[in-house]
Amino acid sequence: MLKAVALILGSGFEAALILAIMIIWLRRTAKMYLSRWLACGAAAALLTGWLVLYVMVLSGPKKERFTGWAMAAGLITELVCYVWLLRRLRRGSASSEASGPLFSRKTLEIAIVFLTSGTLTLLPFMKILQFPSNIFIQTYSVVNTELILKFAGGVLGGVLCFLFALAFLKNTRTLSVGSIAIGSTALIIVLMANQLSTIVQILFARGVFPLTPRAMKILVPLINNMDKYIYALIAVSLVWTLLAVASFLRRRERLSTDWNPAVQRKFKAGERSRKRWAAAIVSLLIMLPGLIGLDAYLAGKTVELSPAEPVAPDHNHNIVIPRASVDDRNLHRFGYTAADGTMVRFIIIRKSETTYGVGFDACKICGSTGYYQKNGKVICRKCDVIMNIPTIGFEGGCNPIPLPYQMNEGNLVIASADLEKETATFHQESLFE
Repeated sequence: MLKAVALILGSGFEAALILAIMIIWLRRTAKMYLSRWLACGAAAALLTGWLVLYVMVLSGPKKERFTGWAMAAGLITELVCYVWLLRRLRRGSASSEASGPLFSRKTLEIAIVFLTSGTLTLLPFMKILQFPSNIFIQTYSVVNTELILKFAGGVLGGVLCFLFALAFLKNTRTLSVGSIAIGSTALIIVLMANQLSTIVQILFARGVFPLTPRAMKILVPLINNMDKYIYALIAVSLVWTLLAVASFLRRRERLSTDWNPAVQRKFKAGERSRKRWAAAIVSLLIMLPGLIGLDAYLAGKTVELSPAEPVAPDHNHNIVIPRASVDDRNLHRFGYTAADGTMVRFIIIRKSETTYGVGFDACKICGSTGYYQKNGKVICRKCDVIMNIPTIGFEGGCNPIPLPYQMNEGNLVIASADLEKETATFHQESLFE
């Protein structure tokens, strides 16, 4: 359940923060009529993300290429939007229209808001859309306690993101122009740092930039600290919250006994509401990093895979595994060194008297993270989904990628050519994770 909460929080918080800050900008510049286009941009990102993930089925280099272009588009649109909104703040809400309706200032504003909202929420929404694959799509066809808990965790993560956005908007109503500019600059810096680091990694991986020892010194810290991005976003929201509290304290009115009772009651109700929303945002800013940090801590204690038994092909280019060595109904892991030097792992487990579950130690969802056995159950090391052992060897969900085999004179025979086909799986990083 905790993993499901953290999965939704990690991406949902990013989208909620971006959209909330854009609403603050529109509210402060008297452009709230553009909020419908903000929503349309987010909806377009959601639809595009779904199409990319479930229709185009991107993987490997295509996934890298798409991520890079999406990051580049977000980088450009956020800078354009930032400059435009700063100019709006300085000029006020008044604006003049150009002569043609197609090229009017209003049309330009709509385009900026729509594109910024869409490009900056596309990748976070795509991560959320992978939630069914990462959590729910498993080899069980029945509802069970584990599935219900993970579903509840996903819902809780979504509710916390929504409550954060609502509390954030409630607490920033009184922010000054200067405070908005400071908070937005902090957000832009964090977004650009994440986008640029990802783009640079892709360019090095694609060979556009030479991978020199000096480049490795730069890349290794970037890669190792990619998971800190969410904490940087939480720090940005904390900056906004502190600015809002300071603004509230500077402008806070005092209850006057000269006011009539109705005005006094209204004032007290307003004070109670502001205190509740302030308590809500503080609680959420403590809870969110706490939940994500706890999940990261537990993930850091991931079960180590048992060593893979090395195997080599015979003169017929086949891997021969004696049946007697895998007949104990335990999970057996093997390692084959491919022609390019990649260690390709595969697993075998006896399913019945005559059949065996044979597959790569990887799946299409979680990559080459691998599987382990605990209390007679085969479990994905990354998403903790329990495999239904009779379905190992078949496509679907978080099942191991099937590996063809034949029985010959009491041996399991696997063609080395079939192992060579999956070398990319064992040295490919998923940029959506």
